[in-house]
Amino acid sequence: MGTSNLVTYLATNDLFKNLDEPTLSALEEDLDLVHLNEGEILYRQGDPGDSMYVHIQGHLGVRMQDPHEREMVIGEETEPGVSIGEMALVTGQTRNVTVYALSETELVRLSKEGFDRLVEKHPKVLSDLAKITAPRWQRIQLAVALTDLLGEIDTAALLDLQAELEWQQLAQGEALFHQGDTGDATYIVVNGRLRVSATRPDGTHYVIDESGPGDIVGEFFLITGEKRAATVSAIRETTVVKLSPELFTSLLERYPHAMMHITSILIDRHKRSLRLSRAQRTRAINFALVPANAEMELTEFTRQLAENLEAYGSVLHLSSTRLDQIYGKEGAAQTRLDDPTAPILDSWLSEQETKYNFILYEADPTWSTWTRRCDRQADRLLIVGQSEADPTPGPIEDAVQALGTYVRTDLVLIHPDQTIRPTGTSEWLSKREVTTHHHIRFGEDTHYQRLARWLTGKATGLVLSGGGARGFAHLGVSRALDELGIQIDCIGGTSMGSMIGAGLAMGRDYEDMVKLAQQFSNPKQLFDYTLPFVSLMASKKVTRVMKEVFEELYIEDLWCPYFCVSANLTRAEPVVHRRGSLWKSVRASIALPGIFSPILHEGDILVDGGAMNNFPVDTMREICGEGLVIGVNVGMTHEPAPTDPFDASISGWQVLWSRINPLAKPMNVPNIGSTIIRSLEVSSVHRVKTEESLADLVIEPEVMHFGTLDFADYEEIIELGYQSAREQLAELQLTQATLS
Repeated sequence: MGTSNLVTYLATNDLFKNLDEPTLSALEEDLDLVHLNEGEILYRQGDPGDSMYVHIQGHLGVRMQDPHEREMVIGEETEPGVSIGEMALVTGQTRNVTVYALSETELVRLSKEGFDRLVEKHPKVLSDLAKITAPRWQRIQLAVALTDLLGEIDTAALLDLQAELEWQQLAQGEALFHQGDTGDATYIVVNGRLRVSATRPDGTHYVIDESGPGDIVGEFFLITGEKRAATVSAIRETTVVKLSPELFTSLLERYPHAMMHITSILIDRHKRSLRLSRAQRTRAINFALVPANAEMELTEFTRQLAENLEAYGSVLHLSSTRLDQIYGKEGAAQTRLDDPTAPILDSWLSEQETKYNFILYEADPTWSTWTRRCDRQADRLLIVGQSEADPTPGPIEDAVQALGTYVRTDLVLIHPDQTIRPTGTSEWLSKREVTTHHHIRFGEDTHYQRLARWLTGKATGLVLSGGGARGFAHLGVSRALDELGIQIDCIGGTSMGSMIGAGLAMGRDYEDMVKLAQQFSNPKQLFDYTLPFVSLMASKKVTRVMKEVFEELYIEDLWCPYFCVSANLTRAEPVVHRRGSLWKSVRASIALPGIFSPILHEGDILVDGGAMNNFPVDTMREICGEGLVIGVNVGMTHEPAPTDPFDASISGWQVLWSRINPLAKPMNVPNIGSTIIRSLEVSSVHRVKTEESLADLVIEPEVMHFGTLDFADYEEIIELGYQSAREQLAELQLTQATLS
C-alpha cells in the first residue's frame, strides 16, 4: 500500500479531516502501515509513547492493569478512522493501556516527530485532540470505577453498562441531591470528590463521609425507597454516572454476582459507621498547599511532608516546575483553564489519581494559573505560613476565598528550629476560618509524622475521663503508651482527666507529672475551706496551682492538639475548650460544683465537665474522624454502700464527735465532698456506656476500690493504670498488625 493511500486513511480521522491536502501530503514520510494478526500486541501498558495510530480495519481490544494489579478490559475499537495512542504524544508519558488485535487488523502509524511538526504548524490539532481524549479517558476511569464497585465483570457486561449509564458533571459546591429529596437514582463517582453531610434535628450540620472514584452514593434509595437521608455535594469538579432504578433492577437480573459485591460494600460501610470494623479503604486525596504570603517557601516543607506521607501510600509531589518536567512540556502548568488544550492536562491529572494515593499540589508564591489549578484540584487545602510572619491573609488566600472554597482548610504554622513553644497562634486563627491547625518545628521529624497521620486519617486520640484521685491512673497509661512507642496526636479530657491531659499535651515528661501528683496528694495544697456560701473551698489554692502548672499558655499554642470539657450552667450545655487560656480552661473543667467555686466565662457560669460529659469520646471521635481513639475511664459505675446504717437526718456534729471521741465508733456515712462528686459521676454513667462504642479501645484500670478523694494513694493508682494499659495496649498493637 503506497503512502498516498495511507494519507487518505489518515484523513478519515477527526483530527486530520479538516487539514488541507499539502499539509496531509507533508506527513507521508512519517506514515507507516501496521498489520497485526489475531492476538498480536500493538503496544503494551508502560511502553514509550512514540507514535499514534488510525484504525483502518479489524477489531482491537483495550485492557489495562490498575495499581492493584487487576487486569481489566476497558473497551473495544472496531470503527475505521478512530485514533489510538494519541494521548502519550501530548503528555510525553508511557502508554496507560495495552492494545491488542482481536482479529486481523490494519492501522496507519504516525510518528511522534511527524505529529510534533504538525502541531507546530497547526496548533488547532491539539484542541481537536482534547475533544477526543477527554471522553476516552473518562471511559477508562469509569471502567476502573465499575470494577472497583462490581468486582470482576466480563467484557460484554462492562460495555453494556457503559452504554446505558448517564453521565453527569458537577461544579465545585454543586449538590447532587439534598437531604429529604425523593430519590430517583444512585450514582457512581468516576472522578472528583463528594461530601456527604446531614442536618440534625437541632439544626446543626455535620459531615458523614467523603466519596471518591469508585464509590457509590445514594444506594439506600434503591433498596429501601426512602427519601434521601443526607445531602451530597461536590468538593471539587466531579463526574458521576447515574444508575436508574430500572437499570439497577436489570443489573440485578443479569448479573446477580455483581449485586453480591455491592451488598458486601454496603455491609462493610455500615460496620465502619458503627465502629464494628477497623478496615479502611485507602482513598486517593489531593492536597493543595498554599503559602500564607509570598515569602513562604513551600518546596522543602512539601518535600518533607511527601516523605512522611509515603508511610501510608504512594505520593506525587507536583509544583509548576515539577509538572512541566514530568508532563514533558514546558509551560504546561500555566496552561489557561479555558485553553482548548486544558482538558488534556486535566485528563492527565485525573489519571495520576489512579496511580497515587496522595497528590501534593504545591502552589506558586503568587496567584497564577497553576495556583488556581491547585485550588481547583484540591480535596483538602493547607495554608502554610511562617509563625514569625504577618498573620494577615495574603493575596493568594484572599483570591481563594473570593472564588469560594468548599474544601476543608487547615492552617500549618512552621516554627524556627530553636522554638520551645509556639506563640501568637490566636492571631492567625482569628483572621481566617480553618477546620484545625498544626504546628511544625523546622527539622522536627515527629511533627511531620504527626501531620501525616492527621492528613491520612490515621491520627490517634487519647481521652481521659474524670474520676478524682483515680485519675492518677492516667499517668500510668501515659507511661505504657511511651514504652510501647504509641504516638498520641490529640489529647482530651474532663475534670481530673483534663488536668492530666493538659500536662501531657504541654510535653511534661512522666517524672515531672508524678511530682505534680505528689503535690496534689497533700490536701493542704488544694483545699482552703471557707464559709460555704458559694462553695466549700475559697478556691484560691487550686487556682494558684493551675496558674503555676500551666503558666500563661494558650491551648492553641500547644504542640499537641488538646481539648477539655466543662459544663455551662447558664446555657445548660457542655463547653469544649479548644482555644484560650489553658489554666482557665482546666480550672473550669475541674470546678466541682459545691466544692470549688465556678468560673465566669464570657458572662456564663462554668463548672466541672463531669456534670455533662465525664468521658468525651464523642468529641474526640468528631476531631479524629476515622483515626484511632483510645479512652481511659476511671469514673465509677457504682459506689460501694456504707457499712453502717444511717437515718434520714444526719447531724454533722454527731459525725464529728464520733470521729474525735476515742471511745465512740466512727460513723461510716457519705461525706459532702464525695456525695457531690458521685452525683456528677452518676449523671454521666449512662452516657459513658453509650459512647464507649465510639472508642477503638477503652482502658478501665482496676482502681474502683479507691475513693474520689484518695489522693494520698497516687503511687498505687498510677501503677495500676500502668499495668492495665500494658496488657490492653499490647493486644491493640497485635490487632493493628493483623489488620495491616
